[in-house]
Formats: sequence, C-alpha cells, structure tokens
Amino acid sequence: MELMNRRSALALGLTVAATPLIVSATPAAAKAYGATEGKEIFPGVRIVELGKRESVIAAYKNLEMIDVVFQPAAVFPVGEAMTDDMVCQITDGELQVKAGDMDFVAKAGDVWSCTKGSTKEGATNSGTEVAVMRVIYLKAG
Repeated sequence: MELMNRRSALALGLTVAATPLIVSATPAAAKAYGATEGKEIFPGVRIVELGKRESVIAAYKNLEMIDVVFQPAAVFPVGEAMTDDMVCQITDGELQVKAGDMDFVAKAGDVWSCTKGSTKEGATNSGTEVAVMRVIYLKAG
C-alpha cells in the first residue's frame, strides 16, 4: 500500500508540475492601441515604446522593446540599414514585409530577425485591420 501511495503522489506531482507549462504556452492577448497612441513616424505608422533594460547577454549592453502600429494601407518604406540586431514579431494583423533579401507576408505569431548594418526593412499593411509589429532591439552600445 505504501508503494501505491508513493506512485499516486508522484503522478499527482507530475500532473501539477506540468499544468503551469500548458497554461504559460498560451500567448498573451495583444494590447489594442488608439489611433493617436505613441509617436507617428510615417502616415498611419506609430511607435509605442514598451520598455528598456540592461541586457545579461554578453554581446549586448541594452534591450529595448517597441510596438510599431500600422493602420490599414499604412506604409513604412524601406530605409537605411539596421542600426542594431533585432527580433520582430507580428502580434496583430498581417504585414507585407521586405527585410534584406526576404519578401514575405507576416501574420500574427510570425517572427524573424534582422542584423545590424546589413538589413534594410520596410512593411505595408495591405489589410483592413490594424497590424502591430513588436520589435526587440538588441543594442551593443
């Protein structure tokens, strides 16, 4: 009987331990932004600053996270090469993205990276809904 109690306790413990992993795998809902929230950088394209922090990754001194909010039909034209390495993700809507040699439609949940000094990027919201691109800058200096 004692062996059965240990097995039951182990099974229950494993079930309880696994439960938070399943719950945390569900993505958080993206914040809805007002049409005038943040700073407009191009017509219909706004930047909302989310946070900055020192990095514990040796290659980077600081991290910075922003959301780039695109109204329908808004265009962020291809510009200069990236000043920092970065990781981008679409949290809402979809965008037609041109990043270096890549040209693709990025939908909610899609993620990609760009490298400092070599990637030039632009994006267009061809849809009828607001699109949000979350950008995490990995700043070396």
